[in-house]
Amino acid sequence: MKSISNLIALFLLAFAFGFSACDEDPTQDLEDIIKEDLGYVPRIATFRLVTPASTAVPPGTNLSFDLRYWSEGQIKDIQFYMIMGTQETKIGEVPYQPAYSNITRTDSLLFNYQVPADIARGSAFSIQARVANQGLEQYPARASVSFTVPQ
Repeated sequence: MKSISNLIALFLLAFAFGFSACDEDPTQDLEDIIKEDLGYVPRIATFRLVTPASTAVPPGTNLSFDLRYWSEGQIKDIQFYMIMGTQETKIGEVPYQPAYSNITRTDSLLFNYQVPADIARGSAFSIQARVANQGLEQYPARASVSFTVPQ
């Protein structure tokens, strides 16, 4: 009987150590976000190209995007960047205006952009949307659509 008691105690001890071994401390950035006084970070549900139908776009092409996003906190603004390699160029900034859809349960924003006429043929670039909350501008939600410029 004593060996069964010891076996059960050993099993419970191993079980407790097994669960504590999986617990990792959050990074400092994560701890900063979790604090109640900072609030919530936004989320992007979708960022998609509406027109044209293809992501191979010649110079001068007009692009239309549909952005769907939400946040429990107060959204500050939405920014758009053109990214080529490591170079980021801000191409638009829109202050937050509520546009809630009961169907998708997100806010929506349509964004138009014209591909520069002097962009090099054969190059690749991305258009990135960033949604930032008040007080958490350093933690924006990001989503991108990638393009190529045909030869």
